[in-house]
Amino acid sequence: MRRAFGFDVLACPRCGHTMRLIALLEETEVIRRILRHLGEPTDVPARAPPLIAAGGEGLGADDTPGLTYDREPPPNYDEPC
Repeated sequence: MRRAFGFDVLACPRCGHTMRLIALLEETEVIRRILRHLGEPTDVPARAPPLIAAGGEGLGADDTPGLTYDREPPPNYDEPC
């Protein structure tokens, strides 16, 4: 998951220690009940418009306010810690 998200998703955000995965929730109604209990939205958000227009013209960072393509380089997992 580190490679896909660019950071260690199992690292505790408070102390940095490794967390354990204890459950995977797959049932929609169970997930909705938990989100409702936490006061979080339960509706699926609307899909964002595509970055490439129908005519093939791409949108650049200058065309879309707040959109930037500056990213950190991916980590090198071949290096020892």
